Amino acid sequence: MTIADLARLRWLVGTLLIAAAALFAVGIATEGDVHHKTGTATHTETGEAGEAGEQAAHDDAGEVAETGERIVGVNLESTRLVVAAVAISVVLAAATWRRDRRLVLLVTAVFASLFAVLDVAEFSHQIRRSAIAIAVIAAVIAILHAAAALLAEQRRTLVAR
Repeated sequence: MTIADLARLRWLVGTLLIAAAALFAVGIATEGDVHHKTGTATHTETGEAGEAGEQAAHDDAGEVAETGERIVGVNLESTRLVVAAVAISVVLAAATWRRDRRLVLLVTAVFASLFAVLDVAEFSHQIRRSAIAIAVIAAVIAILHAAAALLAEQRRTLVAR
C-alpha cells in the first residue's frame, strides 16, 4: 500500500463516520416524527370532548415522549445522547483526518463497532415494528459504522508497521 493509499484510507474512515452520524441524526428525527404522529392518531381516535379529551392528549404526549429504547435504564434516543454520539463521531473523524495515531484509530474502531452492533439491534427492532423506512436507515448506518470500524482497524495495523 502506498502513502497516497494510506491518506485516502484515513479520509475515508472520517467520511464514513460523518455520514453515519448525519444519517443517525436523521433517523432519530424521523423516528421521533413517527412516534409523534402515532400518538396524535391514537388521541384523535380515542379522544373525548372537554376535559377528558385534554387529559387523553396529555397522556398520549407523555407516552410519545417515553417511547425511546432503553438499555440499562438509559434512553438511547435522548437528545443529549444523540448530540454526544454525533459530536464524538465528528471529533473522531477529525482526529483520523489529522494524523496517524494508533490510539485514535483503536478508539475509532471500537466506537464504530459498538455503534454497528446497536444499529443492527435497531434494524431488528424496526423490522419487528414494520417501520421499513427507519429500518433501512438503521441498516445503512450499520454498514457505514462497520466499514469505518474495519478500515480504522486496518489502518491501525498498517501504521503499526
